[in-house]
Amino acid sequence: MKKIIIFAGTTEGRQLSDLLSKGQIPHTVCVAGGYGSRMIEQGPYAKVLTGRLDENGMKELFSKERSDGELSIADATHPYAAEVSGNIKSAAESLGLTVIRIVRDQSADPEGGQEEYVDMESCAKALDETEGNILLTTGSKELSVYGRLVSEQTKKRTYVRVLPSVESLQMCQAQGIAPDHIIAMHGPFDEQLNEALMKQYKIRHLVTKDSGKAGGFAQKLEAAERLGVVAHVLERPVREEGVSVAEAFYQLTGKEPEAEPMRITLAGIGMGAVSCETGEVREAIRTSDMIFGAQRLLKNVSHDKLFPLYRPEDIIPVLEKERPEKALILFSGDTGFYSGAKKMLSALKERFEDARIELSPGISSFAYLSAKLGESYEDACLFSLHGRDTKEKLESLVQKVRYGHKTFALLSGATDISRIAEALEERGIDAEICVGSDLSSEKERISVLTLQQAREYEGSGIVCVLIRNLQPERRLLIPVRKDSDFIRDKVPMTAECIRHESVIRLALREGDVFYDIGGGTGSVAIEAASLHESLSVLTIEKKPEAAGLIRRNIEKAHLSNIRVEEGEATDILGDLPKPDAVFIGGSGGKLFEIVEILRAKGSGIRFVINAVSLETITQVKQLLEQYDPKDAQTVVLSVSNLQGIGSYHMLRGADPIWIFSFTL
Repeated sequence: MKKIIIFAGTTEGRQLSDLLSKGQIPHTVCVAGGYGSRMIEQGPYAKVLTGRLDENGMKELFSKERSDGELSIADATHPYAAEVSGNIKSAAESLGLTVIRIVRDQSADPEGGQEEYVDMESCAKALDETEGNILLTTGSKELSVYGRLVSEQTKKRTYVRVLPSVESLQMCQAQGIAPDHIIAMHGPFDEQLNEALMKQYKIRHLVTKDSGKAGGFAQKLEAAERLGVVAHVLERPVREEGVSVAEAFYQLTGKEPEAEPMRITLAGIGMGAVSCETGEVREAIRTSDMIFGAQRLLKNVSHDKLFPLYRPEDIIPVLEKERPEKALILFSGDTGFYSGAKKMLSALKERFEDARIELSPGISSFAYLSAKLGESYEDACLFSLHGRDTKEKLESLVQKVRYGHKTFALLSGATDISRIAEALEERGIDAEICVGSDLSSEKERISVLTLQQAREYEGSGIVCVLIRNLQPERRLLIPVRKDSDFIRDKVPMTAECIRHESVIRLALREGDVFYDIGGGTGSVAIEAASLHESLSVLTIEKKPEAAGLIRRNIEKAHLSNIRVEEGEATDILGDLPKPDAVFIGGSGGKLFEIVEILRAKGSGIRFVINAVSLETITQVKQLLEQYDPKDAQTVVLSVSNLQGIGSYHMLRGADPIWIFSFTL
């Protein structure tokens, strides 16, 4: 069986090993140190050998592997590891073997502004003549040469960025690098992180190799240029001839590598400042082929292919045309907090079934503002008015504030603040509003306002608030309405006790759609809507004066989950969706027709019908005989009110009410 040996330690070596493992092709990967071995995903098809080999050690390995069959060798070592590549080539030629050299993309000739050197010796000599701190990013191998050549004074102002491995740290210690001058991190790094490190350590000179795209060479130079840092570049020893990872795979296997599925990352970029981006998002920005997002999110992103698009219908055609290996779609804040990522994820899954779609969370404005205020938020209610600041949504927010100690809200703009304050004052709610605008930016502003101050708030930018209710109300466990809560005029109303019993028998659940037919004053619909904000309530009333009265009662009750339809129920119901429950307080003699229209929408509808006249009672009994529902129940309630007449108190009885309940 053909044997394959890869000399790795680079991104290209790992990529080739991954392709072979995916194709279930056994191979051996040689790496110099333990850190390199951790980069390789070991498995049933990838065996890793750790340790530095000289030419004789390589010959011994090649001879052993070839004894069992053919042997192919791939050299994917670092472009600056000229000695290692030479030993691989010599050892292979001595045994009549050939080597496939994998060459990393080399950067284009620099446009100017960098100092170039053929070796570390000439670079070290030049650095001794400079002033200011130095950032050495050439790796631990070059460190020993650097430490031997530069003066002690130069070494004291040098900061070294190396891999977070024992070998690298020991090398730094051997060269006398102070612990606080060692930056142990795994790269490559994006422009923002390079810039942050240079700022933190007051770097004036950057020493780097031309490590190509995979080594993050361009990102180093861009960060240096932005800060006015002088870049000192070690040229590659030679301009090598070689092949790409895909071409190497073909030469080793005779097969084209399987096309990788498109990878699409939906990432939360925080509030906009680079400092609030997660490391995962920075890496996604660095490694993606193209990046999408709203214009304001892209202003601090450095990339060749930026698309100021954020809607699925705009992004999907670009993805279909370009077919990138890795695409990134940026969203403000966090992908799981009132984010467009939800809609985008659904659209992408529907269109690209084979794509690998991942979500990367970000810092939400809620988490950021809470931290700035020193607040915990596990007991807070979350809400959004952003892009949906209607009267109904504002009322829903007020209800949440009414019963909650902390309510966080995303707003469409600063004008929402005065509207919220006005609505809270109108309800008599004692609260303060913590306003955060342009969070994480240089214009960041955080204010804690009374309701009176909030009514006069002026500002602009992206705004969110944390509302503290200083005396939240306690919810009624059974939130019933009294007759005195309603405006009556001359419109008939279902009596309090009858209304309570009827609503109970509707057996409403969270999220139900409920129709009230023959609304009257709207008392049944309003009491039902008060149970939970997730209910969607529609009341139908044919008399204009009664419909107007219902609207007044809804406004008085401050409910946003109920609406009125004016007209005949038989004309309106046909175009409506299937309800979960229906109350019929008045049918206008069209009970059978109404029930038939509703039954045509599907089964499982819960009915409650009130009847007082013999004619209506007879109709309902005929209805029950016709459909024979298994859960039918009938109760008759007679309610008497105590009234004072002179010095006496008398019971004044009302007509008995029949309450029928059943499911069809």
